[in-house]
Amino acid sequence: MRDNHLKKSFHWLALVIVLLLLLSFVNEFSLGHFKFKRVDILADIQPDPSRQVAKKDSVKQTNQKPAIRKNPCPPGITCVEDYSEKKDALGKFFKAVTGSKRRPVRVAFFGDSFIEGDILCSSFRDTLQQLFGGQGVGYVPITSEVSQFRTTIQHSFSGWKTYWAVGEKSPFAPLGMSGYCFIPQEENEVEYRPGKKAGGPFHRARLFYTSPLPAQLHYTLDDSLFFEKSLAPSEALQQTVLPCEGAQAIKLRFGPFDSLRLYGISFESNIGMVVDNFAMRGNSGMGLLQTATRELNEFNHFQNYKLILLQYGLNVVSETDTIGYDRYADKMMKVISRLKENFPESSILLLGISDRSYNLNGKFVTMPNILLMRRVQREMARRSRIAFWDVFGAMGGENSMVRFVAANPPLASKDYTHLTYRGGRKLAKKLAEALLYDRIKHDKTKKTP
Repeated sequence: MRDNHLKKSFHWLALVIVLLLLLSFVNEFSLGHFKFKRVDILADIQPDPSRQVAKKDSVKQTNQKPAIRKNPCPPGITCVEDYSEKKDALGKFFKAVTGSKRRPVRVAFFGDSFIEGDILCSSFRDTLQQLFGGQGVGYVPITSEVSQFRTTIQHSFSGWKTYWAVGEKSPFAPLGMSGYCFIPQEENEVEYRPGKKAGGPFHRARLFYTSPLPAQLHYTLDDSLFFEKSLAPSEALQQTVLPCEGAQAIKLRFGPFDSLRLYGISFESNIGMVVDNFAMRGNSGMGLLQTATRELNEFNHFQNYKLILLQYGLNVVSETDTIGYDRYADKMMKVISRLKENFPESSILLLGISDRSYNLNGKFVTMPNILLMRRVQREMARRSRIAFWDVFGAMGGENSMVRFVAANPPLASKDYTHLTYRGGRKLAKKLAEALLYDRIKHDKTKKTP
């Protein structure tokens, strides 16, 4: 009997070891709110990965000859790195900005949970609007995971089915540019009010939808003025403008809703800067490949973006991954290529990964693979011939996230990954300063005979 128990125990132990070995070959991934962490049963006997990656990074840096910089950055500014052939990566955006007093200039800011809730984006938007005109928070989805803590708009909703790039999808719900599609259900409703901190009434709203069959929109302004509007049937993306000058609230209902697909609503003015926040929690950036070329083209027909910012990477790095990020880089190169193809009049700026800390022997320090991802992203920008901005450097480099968390008041949360609104303002200011400095250099270059 004892022998039998020993054999069974041995078999179970062997089975567990085999399963763990198989799981060690599965890379980390996220699916909605679920996150799988890679298993490494040999981690305790392997050398410290932070030393390996740090050594690898330092060796590569020392073998490279230092670049000769003709236009060094002024103190306190982290300059935009221009990898385009003509050193004009942001030229289309800078050219458009000169006409911002006559027409809207739109910016698409893509990212993950680092920018959700309008953290960073709100202060970046405010700065651009103060300099070049414009009002409003730009594009807002129909439903949102972060509606309870976003301060730039008050947002409530009920009666909706949501499909998104890193969650549930359906062939009958093609994803829009934001990576979402919203299907109204019975007794659907969505309401928007100006944010408590943003202040000011609405000026103009544009609603984006598709509907092969006729549909009806019922909307109310300030809980008193009721309007009805027919939505023209169309298989292609359509926009309908909702006059709401001076309104402090707008509530929308839709029906019949059998074929109606909603994407979002943009709050803006007729001139100046419009910055759309396309944050998606859990998105590595590859989620952008889930939106078909047709939908991208249709959105750009109405939006005509002049600048696209990409902030990704935090959902890819991990404490134990030593394989590298070549496959991720290849996928993101495809993302950038698609954006260049579908938004030919847009400048593209890739934001490098921010600092992120982990607990190493009781002390929080920079996660080693942050340095590796930062280098990979810079190389992606170089190969794609677009602009790059070093967020890690702008934060202060190694262990800057620790300093952000320790600041009083805090500039980052105690997950050592995400910024507070105060930290977002600090980083947004640096991003805006980098763009303004690059614009000055750009304009001087263009004026030089």
